[in-house]
Amino acid sequence: MPRLENWILVSRKDLYGNPHQYLLGNVYGHPEANRDSGVLCDGHNIMTSNIVSIDIDEKIAVTKSGTVYELGSRCENKEKI
Repeated sequence: MPRLENWILVSRKDLYGNPHQYLLGNVYGHPEANRDSGVLCDGHNIMTSNIVSIDIDEKIAVTKSGTVYELGSRCENKEKI
């Protein structure tokens, strides 16, 4: 299961006023990592697809694309990302 470190939860509305939430953070252990291009490799800063469900207590988030993330340390300072 991929893990996000130094993550923040972002909430936005689209042009039609529909709310969306996604995560920004550093990914580790993503199964679709491409070492040749560096995409999704360990430590890569990513923005997830829309969050379908998130459980902060259990440290799990599920995205619209179906990826389940383990949530590591939360970013205390947005400027770190």
